[in-house]
Amino acid sequence: MAKHTMKALVATAIGPFREVLKLQEIDGPEIDDECVVIAVESCGLAFPDVLTIEGKHIMKKQAPFVPGIDICGRVIEIGLSVKGIKLGDRVFGAAVLGGLAEKALLRQEDAYVVPQGIDSHVCAGFEMNYGTTWHGLKDIAKLKSNETLLVLGASGGIGMAAVDIGKALGATVVACCSSDDKLQIARKQGADILINYSDGDFKTNLKQADVYGNIDVVYDPVGGDAAEVALRAMGWGGRFVVCGFASGGADPKSAIPRIPLNLALLNERQILGLFWRDWKHRPGNRDINKKNIQDMLTMVQIGKLNPTVTKEYTLENAVQAFDDMMQRKVTGKICVSISQGARL
Repeated sequence: MAKHTMKALVATAIGPFREVLKLQEIDGPEIDDECVVIAVESCGLAFPDVLTIEGKHIMKKQAPFVPGIDICGRVIEIGLSVKGIKLGDRVFGAAVLGGLAEKALLRQEDAYVVPQGIDSHVCAGFEMNYGTTWHGLKDIAKLKSNETLLVLGASGGIGMAAVDIGKALGATVVACCSSDDKLQIARKQGADILINYSDGDFKTNLKQADVYGNIDVVYDPVGGDAAEVALRAMGWGGRFVVCGFASGGADPKSAIPRIPLNLALLNERQILGLFWRDWKHRPGNRDINKKNIQDMLTMVQIGKLNPTVTKEYTLENAVQAFDDMMQRKVTGKICVSISQGARL
């Protein structure tokens, strides 16, 4: 029997994304006993997608491949061993094969049924942004109610998730961004204190806001020069969560800070690494992650969490989406809408 084909955005080689990404007609995914095939409605994009395409991510892939991991869509085929999921269910999770395609494969163990009333674009990327951030703030940093959380890059997808989760956990949230426009986005997400670290001296701005020396947790997905200032702003027992170096753009290594370790000794500060994607696949952690995601979905349903998608693209202009993200022309979470083109 002839294979079904589908449209997909393909990384035809490892290299600059503008050059290697091509919209092609390729074979659709083959079903596996432990998987479901979904008609993709939305695929969330993130900075690591570009790093993977360009061979700069710690987790390497061989070209050609379809990029995009975080997907949401409707189940159109079910593997023989799959239980608890039926045809027509809307599910989301991390794709086995890339999500920037009309159809994608999703393992049963990685699939979440979309709760009633939650948008597909919200779900596409929810596990990565919110799963990462919940693990970082709750499991690793053990953020408590009434503590003060400082978020660097607070208008990005991960940063906005940190603002949202920090408020839900009862913290005072200090949002730090590189422009006043981005700060207003963080304010809409619920931030209490706004700091523009590109306007004047970052340390002075923190002091003027009366938070320097009183920060309990720093959440840093961007790295760069702001990291050390934020670390110095922590009080006794402060916890600094390292989760990325996005300020380096296409050269993330350039944004890795050189931190004097005496700053950890002083005030017994802790520098904590966060590598959620690897953590969740380690023995015993998948169930913890699933509970984290389910708990947050409940919080979304009751209005305690408010994930937002700031811009939608199509499969045909997905390369522009990557370009806008890397040029910092967009804030928050962006998604590619695919369902209208799906041929079942």
